[in-house]
Amino acid sequence: MKQFAIIGLGAFGRHVLDELVRLNFEVLVIDRDPAVIDSFKDKAASAFAANAADAETLRQILPASTDAVIIGFETSLEASILVTSHCKKMGIRTIVAKAFSEEHADILEIVGATRVVLPEKEAARRLTPQLLSSALLNYLPISPDLVIAEVGIPEQLVGLTSIEANLRAKFNVNVIAIKAWPREEYEFFSPDCRFGPDDVALVAGREERVVAFAGGVQSRQRGTGVQKFFRHFFPNSKKKQ
Repeated sequence: MKQFAIIGLGAFGRHVLDELVRLNFEVLVIDRDPAVIDSFKDKAASAFAANAADAETLRQILPASTDAVIIGFETSLEASILVTSHCKKMGIRTIVAKAFSEEHADILEIVGATRVVLPEKEAARRLTPQLLSSALLNYLPISPDLVIAEVGIPEQLVGLTSIEANLRAKFNVNVIAIKAWPREEYEFFSPDCRFGPDDVALVAGREERVVAFAGGVQSRQRGTGVQKFFRHFFPNSKKKQ
């Protein structure tokens, strides 16, 4: 089983802890505040009230074999930078650090973070496309060029097969799986399977293509508004079409 450590139990670190525990992983946690550690010691496999910004202290507590460290300080830029650097020098392969700004993110990457998270920015990027269509149920950016989303089947596609709908040509999206009502789980589907009115599709594609699919014909009729939205939020997307 993989070993995880969370250093700094701010809101971000606590949410990560909850998710890892929910998935039955064992997690080591470190925070300077003994009261915080006391509150979360029952969830964690190991819990230490310590100053992780001190390199020697961190080496004594954190096993070098730890698979991934999540650094979730709420306010201390200096501490997050120091801990990231210490973890890198210890040979930790995966270091995920919360950043407070783009400049802070750049520094964290320089000193060794393998992934930097700007929670508010990422949450905004996931939310804003959903505002364009009530059919867009969930939205996950994978890279600057690719998203995966849960999309309610547009009305004009109900009763058609994926071949008849000609999704690749009309919308340039790939349907990965279908959750056909009343089933609760996704299943891979055959090309001759017909879309139902309450089905949900798991689709992949560029941001603007997925949103266009979620809005169907109506989104294309509102082309000017959609184009303005994407020029504002995804300024590079049109250049890559």
